Amino acid sequence: MERDEFLQVKGLCKSFHKLDVLKDITTSFARNEVVSIIGPSGGGKSTFLRCLNLLETPTSGSILFDGVNICDKKQNINLHRQKMGMVFQQFNLFNNANVLHNLIDAPIRIKKLPKAQMEEKAMDLLRRVGMDDRANSYPYQLSGGQKQRVAIVRALMMDPEVMLFDEPTSALDPEMIGEVLDVMKRLAEAGMTMIVVTHEMRFAREVSSRTIFLDGGRIEEDKPSHELFDHPESPRLVSFLQKVL
Repeated sequence: MERDEFLQVKGLCKSFHKLDVLKDITTSFARNEVVSIIGPSGGGKSTFLRCLNLLETPTSGSILFDGVNICDKKQNINLHRQKMGMVFQQFNLFNNANVLHNLIDAPIRIKKLPKAQMEEKAMDLLRRVGMDDRANSYPYQLSGGQKQRVAIVRALMMDPEVMLFDEPTSALDPEMIGEVLDVMKRLAEAGMTMIVVTHEMRFAREVSSRTIFLDGGRIEEDKPSHELFDHPESPRLVSFLQKVL
């Protein structure tokens, strides 16, 4: 079966002043694929993810999303961002609004969708992540794991074509990591396209169809997850895995 490569990255470079953070990144992502991005801190993982929806503007190269080069300044990036859900390390919830309002705000304001319909959809998604009893709670009343589950639902409210996760468990206490990873596993099983920057090697190995090892701003290895973990080729990856496994 031919891969539907709807997100293609070609020759992507990103520099901050004189520091080259990403160096000639070329890769692609297919629909329904779950890809983990691993590597040492400072290797460019989060910068790469943030370039995919232009939260960081690439210095050069192109990103084709559904065949459109979103790096072209003539494109309306906000339209494309609506198709890309993003979940950050920090939850970025509105502290002065309850969970339900956090979820329905963007689709009502940006997509002009009916409030009643969005409330129904929000409750359905909250049920799926075991949070429907917290719809009227405020963020300060939630644990870190609960906040991150709400942040995932908030991204899903916009019906994205792809979900980008930037180390979604790194700010959580160990006992809360599992509840967030469980939600992500269920999303993967349901066929959501996901690109995940993560330190959770077990998730990368068992849930991702593919894993990219990024180091020094370059892709060192990009292959099916089991192959990458069982038969690492690059000495840098071998060294990295020895430290984290």
